[in-house]
Amino acid sequence: MYSKARGAARLLALVVLAACASSTPQKPPATAPDVDAKDPLSATVLMQQGQVLVAEGKFTEGMGKYDQALKFQPDNPVLHNMIGMAELQQGHGQKALDSFNRALQLAPKYSDARSNRGAAYVQLGQFSMAEADFLSVLTDNTYANRTGVLFNLGSLYFARGDLNAAEENLRRSAMSAGPVDAYFLLGQVEERLGKRALAEAAYREAVTRAPERPDIMFALAKLLEGEGHKDEARDLYRKLITNAPNSPEAGLARARLE
Repeated sequence: MYSKARGAARLLALVVLAACASSTPQKPPATAPDVDAKDPLSATVLMQQGQVLVAEGKFTEGMGKYDQALKFQPDNPVLHNMIGMAELQQGHGQKALDSFNRALQLAPKYSDARSNRGAAYVQLGQFSMAEADFLSVLTDNTYANRTGVLFNLGSLYFARGDLNAAEENLRRSAMSAGPVDAYFLLGQVEERLGKRALAEAAYREAVTRAPERPDIMFALAKLLEGEGHKDEARDLYRKLITNAPNSPEAGLARARLE
């Protein structure tokens, strides 16, 4: 049976992923130059360094670079957005929200910051505020990461149990440029709506895009098993065990093969 708490936890992980993907770090040279306080590009260099460090999971070092950049450009909305994204990835929802609010104070039409603020609201459990931000961003026809916002919105409706709204938004997100999790989550929605053929199609696309993901492969195998395609399901279970032997899904697959 679907658990709302588990759904909200899954939503949080996915929505943060989509939010953080909205700004891709531009990697500086392998050996970053020393920062010259007189150089007008110093803040940009520090921001780039910080972004790369955060992308590598080195949050303390990355935030240190951002703090230095703030001394040069305290009113740079892009910098405040980057800080918010780093806080979001660390699970600091309120700090992330404060940073995104600051970015939007400085640049009210900054859709990237508004989309990321929606993710911060999700982390804080303020789903109505998150929905408002996501819907607002979708009115910006020039925003590049619309598929990510649609995915976040679909994930939000999924967590709420509004499966029809989730299906609509996830289908709009599940396209060539959309995240693989849009297909995975769409498959789960279609299953719950009783649309097993559509669920199978979504899972197959997700497996094609991310064959290394044991969670997706297990979902497809389990669906096929339930539809009576036992041979294909067993082949997938074996493949999953080979590819990810230590994953939780591998343990479940082994049990189903007994």
